[in-house]
Amino acid sequence: MERFILFSCNTQRFAMDITKVERIIEYIEPNPIPESSDYFLGVIQYNDKILPIINLGKRLYNVDNSYGVDDKVIVVMWKNNLLGLVVDEIFGIQGFDGNQIEDTSMDLNISTRYVKGFIKNEEEIIIVLDTDMMFNQEQENELFSSTEIKANAID
Repeated sequence: MERFILFSCNTQRFAMDITKVERIIEYIEPNPIPESSDYFLGVIQYNDKILPIINLGKRLYNVDNSYGVDDKVIVVMWKNNLLGLVVDEIFGIQGFDGNQIEDTSMDLNISTRYVKGFIKNEEEIIIVLDTDMMFNQEQENELFSSTEIKANAID
């Protein structure tokens, strides 16, 4: 049984492998970085390090969100670094059997590389995200250079 954290973004339910999640924190207004992508909200201080904060709704759907006290930041491992993803709501941690999970490698014609698969349950289909694949090389370079995140890599 695989365990995932379930959350919503832009009314869609998502899942992420729980082993990629370090912590869930309350939304804090980030310090903006000049000349950065519109989904890159800025940075906050987190455990004496700089944590880049990403507007997941803007990154995935190109939709601007207004943030409030109910919004959460999922601190995830991303390419051996930490990254904060702003989400609308956290539903909790849940385990799923292998027969409920469908991998995108099964000829589903899914072109989005960060969609790792789908979880099928009675109510809906949940998209499983692969955090390591969320950004192309140019976007990765922006995050690395704008925040000097490589200096804060997890050893």
